[in-house]
Amino acid sequence: MTAAAFDPAAADYDRDFTRSLTGAAQRRLVRDHLDRRLAEPGRPLQVLELTCGTGEDAIHMAGLGHQVLATDLSGAMLSRIKAKLADAKQAEAKLAGTVRTGAVRTRQLAVEALAAGEPLDTVNEAEGFDLVFSNFGGLNCIGPGVMAALARRLAGLIRPGGRVILVVMPHLCLWEAGWNLVRLRPRAAFRRLGRGPVQARIGDQSLSIWYHGAATLRQAFAGDFVCDTIRPIGLAVPPSALEPVFARRPGLIARLEAVDRRLARCGWLAGCADHLLIDLRRVA
Repeated sequence: MTAAAFDPAAADYDRDFTRSLTGAAQRRLVRDHLDRRLAEPGRPLQVLELTCGTGEDAIHMAGLGHQVLATDLSGAMLSRIKAKLADAKQAEAKLAGTVRTGAVRTRQLAVEALAAGEPLDTVNEAEGFDLVFSNFGGLNCIGPGVMAALARRLAGLIRPGGRVILVVMPHLCLWEAGWNLVRLRPRAAFRRLGRGPVQARIGDQSLSIWYHGAATLRQAFAGDFVCDTIRPIGLAVPPSALEPVFARRPGLIARLEAVDRRLARCGWLAGCADHLLIDLRRVA
């Protein structure tokens, strides 16, 4: 994984995904679960975010009073976070401090480097994190071997009882399969099913993508973590690739989002959603 694949996407990422109807709906579904876990201990948490992108989730968690170390390979993505933080600070000042904010620190760091043992150079490395979070397929850029190494590294960074919450793309997306099948594109419909990496394009860059199932993730984290929750994200809500089709249908997206909420406990359906969320707890 190289920064060259993601740096050019930083400028338009929020327009194309964060503020899209489909992307925003899927993010709200993730936050239904994330915010509940953040609130459970009843105190500010130390959070490590991997593949943080433009920092939408890091800033959200800090706004809830938590301390966040946001990491990403792309320097351009991290620059977007710093710009957002500056804007948020100005807005907070205008509200006379009525907004609860924690702190967001940034670190340019590849997941592969962290998995290989690169130090974080932070006090959290000694004291431990309460939560590690990665959203919307950032970890689909690493294969099973790196995922297993990452799990071992995170076991040494997370306090007992702490959590790893990952949102990744599984091996099948019903929306993607159905949409492409009716257009007579079977290879595109089932592109996620291959065992090895699939080549994807981000702008003019080619990137290797691995799709991760719940069983594979459980196995990678076995021993140090137990799986508490698996839920589908984007089972009824379509993938962001279909945003042009739904951009003028906010009412329909709202109804599909409500369907996803009703299906939140159907973990067995997560393997055919656009994303699956897995929540793993560190055992002593």
